[in-house]
Amino acid sequence: MLMVEELERLKSILLHMTSHINRVVDATAKLFRESNLDKRKEMWREIDETSALLEKIRRDFVNEVLIFMARRQPLGRELLIAHTLINIAYDVYRISRYCREIARIDFMLAPDSGVAAIQGFDSVFGEAANAVRNALNDLTGFKPSNEQIIAEIDSRIDERYKSLLKIVSMKDSVGRIEALGILVMRHIERIVDHANYIEGYLKDIV
Repeated sequence: MLMVEELERLKSILLHMTSHINRVVDATAKLFRESNLDKRKEMWREIDETSALLEKIRRDFVNEVLIFMARRQPLGRELLIAHTLINIAYDVYRISRYCREIARIDFMLAPDSGVAAIQGFDSVFGEAANAVRNALNDLTGFKPSNEQIIAEIDSRIDERYKSLLKIVSMKDSVGRIEALGILVMRHIERIVDHANYIEGYLKDIV
């Protein structure tokens, strides 16, 4: 019973990370719609600070799980859950890092431009944000209920990324915005991948 209670406490710490990652994703989504430089600066700061906080929480969380494993020496399902919690914490953190990279690209394009200038990416990131929200909702219930939705988003984003790469590969040269757009698309593709990984881990322990 004590082992179960400790696992539930660890889960609660992981769920605490979800409120932070939601803020990061929401702020990043706004960058694709916002042209005001002062407002974008606020978003850069929020994304950077929250991502750094998530990195610290993840490190502390991994230590907590390792201490639990050393002290309780779980076997079977309990061991699988403990190991899975570490993996999910990494995926949640990595989502914030890719959002941070997108914010840095927006910073590179300032003051004259930003990721909002990359046509069509607002809706693409919106799909990625939807995948993350579905994964986090499933994490709250610890059940991969939205697995199919996320898999479909993952497939669409992958196809979009491959299509952009194909277009660029056929050109002798590309402009600054187009080149950075490919990089942004790569970050978006990775965000959805990590949402998909969370579903996979949840599926393993159901």
